[in-house]
Amino acid sequence: MSARMAASRHLRRSQSGIVADMFRIVLSILALLAFAGGCASAARPLQFVGGADLVYPPQAKAAGIEGQVVVRYDVTVAGTVVNAVVEAAEPAGVFEAAALAAVRSWRFKAPVEDGVLVAAPSRVSEVRFQLGDADEYARPPAPRP
Repeated sequence: MSARMAASRHLRRSQSGIVADMFRIVLSILALLAFAGGCASAARPLQFVGGADLVYPPQAKAAGIEGQVVVRYDVTVAGTVVNAVVEAAEPAGVFEAAALAAVRSWRFKAPVEDGVLVAAPSRVSEVRFQLGDADEYARPPAPRP
């Protein structure tokens, strides 16, 4: 056998070994992704994504009135807020419209249960209106179960 044939045979063995190694690596990566994806997506709580800034009613701001509104709402599988209603407000008749507008603008990542997106019904959040806390209006309070 010539040196050239021996080199060619050695090269083919090396290439097939490399291909086998690459195949094992790809299988390992796919197995890890399947495991991680299954574990990561099996369950996830409701996650706030964003929404419009809370707008302090101008008349309440001018009068120096502060307060809070408790809002009950449902979050759909798509992450939108529906069925928002005022549960309580202090003082009554001042902040309800602004609180509802803010809550209705919120967007969420819907919760995942057993790997499936599910709605999050009957969430409750307290929206606070406090003068001098402008930074607080850039993010909503966390929803309560």
